[in-house]
Amino acid sequence: MDGIIAVSRHGNDLLDAPGYPQSWFPVCLARDIGADTLAGVDILGTRVIVYRDGDGRAVVQSAWCPHLGADLSQGQRIEGQVRCPFHHWRFDTAGACAHIPTGDKVPPGARIFTFPSVEAWGLIWAFNGIAPLFDPPRIPGAAPSSLATETTLRGVRNATFALATSNGVDFQHVRTVHGLPGVTPDAISVRTYDIEYETESASHRHHGLITGTNTFAQHLRLGGRDMFMLFTGAPIDKDRIRSFFVIGVPKAGHTEADQHAALQTLRGMVERLISEDEPIFETMRFRRGILVASDRYLARFFKYVAEFPRAEPPDA
Repeated sequence: MDGIIAVSRHGNDLLDAPGYPQSWFPVCLARDIGADTLAGVDILGTRVIVYRDGDGRAVVQSAWCPHLGADLSQGQRIEGQVRCPFHHWRFDTAGACAHIPTGDKVPPGARIFTFPSVEAWGLIWAFNGIAPLFDPPRIPGAAPSSLATETTLRGVRNATFALATSNGVDFQHVRTVHGLPGVTPDAISVRTYDIEYETESASHRHHGLITGTNTFAQHLRLGGRDMFMLFTGAPIDKDRIRSFFVIGVPKAGHTEADQHAALQTLRGMVERLISEDEPIFETMRFRRGILVASDRYLARFFKYVAEFPRAEPPDA
């Protein structure tokens, strides 16, 4: 399978399963990857390189040279190709070895894996698989062009990939941790690759969407104001994630100054919520424990993640 090995599930514990979900994972901030950048990022228990091709599109590939395993992020960009720092083998944007300076014939297996990738919401995303099983994450209720957005790297968190995402359907914690009047929906829609729900009253609207296993996005309308958020993270390994968040406010009918002020207010709210969760996350042994009737949506989330397809990325 071109360097990526699908693995079957053994048991149903989402944390003990082999491999990583076949989901879209944020690799880095898009603004950090310029035309001449060659960056290395630890993700999914391995390392990838990130750069842009001649048309400015993001490329995400395995960082390990198939010759002797040198880290290609320590190499150079030469004529649109990535040159290994050790013996100067060069690889193109499709992952094929394009040149060996000794003049040796290029072996058929001399290639690096190229992940499906996309740029969206100020992030560069990579899909853990040969081909994407579903579309990249979206924020419900808005197209990217309709929002003024800010994208932030929150940092590295000692947590598993699904912990923060489970918050999207943990309506109890909204009240107990954040002291907010969280409204539990009458039902949630659990599909193969996403979970969605909506609640609405005279004073609020809440539209939540979990995409894959690691991204939760929502549209909130409170007091007539629309706010959009996306929370996502990628496993560095089984015990740590690199987390990001995106905030957005509508452009239509608002000046740039108004948009900026609204974003700053929203940022303050989001950072407060995250700061209330983080001390708990940092010391938590997240697992599917003893659940009660009020945990019915958490139970569905655990089942959804347990059944999600997984794969071992190349060279992990």
